[in-house]
Amino acid sequence: MIRPKLIAVLPSQLLRGFISHYWMSLDNLDTAYSILPDGAVDLVINQSARSTQIWAYGTSTSKSVVALEQQTHYLGIRFKPGKSRHFIRAAANELTDRCEPAEGLLSFCLESVLENIVNSDTPNQLNTVLESHIAKRQPVSAKIDDVVAFIEATHGATRIDETAATFGISRRQLERTFLKTVGVSPKLFCSITRFSHAGSLIQRASTSLADVALKSGYSDQSHMNHEFRRLASLSPAMYTRGDVAFLQDVTLPSS
Repeated sequence: MIRPKLIAVLPSQLLRGFISHYWMSLDNLDTAYSILPDGAVDLVINQSARSTQIWAYGTSTSKSVVALEQQTHYLGIRFKPGKSRHFIRAAANELTDRCEPAEGLLSFCLESVLENIVNSDTPNQLNTVLESHIAKRQPVSAKIDDVVAFIEATHGATRIDETAATFGISRRQLERTFLKTVGVSPKLFCSITRFSHAGSLIQRASTSLADVALKSGYSDQSHMNHEFRRLASLSPAMYTRGDVAFLQDVTLPSS
């Protein structure tokens, strides 16, 4: 049986500071999918012949398996770490390792998009709705956004005390704000970012696992193995065989 294609689309230029991508899975045939920790919050719409539902999926701290409905269309918005605060009223840590009905949580209206998500113009409709929301709200960048960007730029290879000092805040303040904004502690986010970086290196067939561990900042390959099992419940060797998350294993367009 052929698995329905997962489509990933970049948002408009105006939204790329807030949203990683939109994704769609039409006429789904799978009964479940795996979610791996990535520090992001997703808004998920599932539309069947019977109903349309919207869910807010918080970031996860370990691998989890979520049930899927067959013959159902799925549409998702992947917010960048810390950016869901501009679109969802709940703090990120209120959603961590949870899935909640989005009713009452959204600070924008999706009614125009929900009429029919199986539409080639759906990404443009999302752009229109979210750009309008941003224009009215005028989000202000916060220091925590710079911290997130710094951790991502270093692939998680930074110490929390040093990071806090770099941005002129105490470790306790950083941890409190980070947890509320991103949904996990800065230490765990560093681990997740390093894990994601290692995963991307593993996809390069010419890179050995020992080299991946070294380039990703792990003390050795055993340390990397431990982190992969802690965060994804699989070994790096299993990752090379493609046993990765259904929704997160997507190839984004280059522009």
